[in-house]
Amino acid sequence: MDVFLIAQINLALQFTIAAILLLGFGLKKRNKFFSHGTVMLVAVILNALSIMLVMGPSLLGRVQFLEDYPLGKLSLAILGHAILGSGVEALGIWIVASWHLRSAVQSCVGKKKIMRWTLAAWFVALSLGVVLYVLIYVPF
Repeated sequence: MDVFLIAQINLALQFTIAAILLLGFGLKKRNKFFSHGTVMLVAVILNALSIMLVMGPSLLGRVQFLEDYPLGKLSLAILGHAILGSGVEALGIWIVASWHLRSAVQSCVGKKKIMRWTLAAWFVALSLGVVLYVLIYVPF
């Protein structure tokens, strides 16, 4: 499959995940905690698949570039996106794994602050991903 097409599909998936995250946040605001957790679980799974199937292999394919141009703006954007995105995904996995699909919210109450920071950091990682997409795939 064409690398550009894969990147376009992944970008569309990332915006879909953003919409799913916003939906989950809205569900939480309406006190629909089980639905909120389920929607967030879907977002974490979709993002993990995207990392494993698209972004991880793309990063591995750019190792030589990163070694050759470690301080270039593209390299810094790649590394920032990879580090932040991986950290956010790890936090997302931890949050949904600690929830265990329970309807009770007690296990989540203490994680409210980390959930908010994770959501905000995910949108920063998405923004870096959009910057990467433009730098790599949009001709200037």
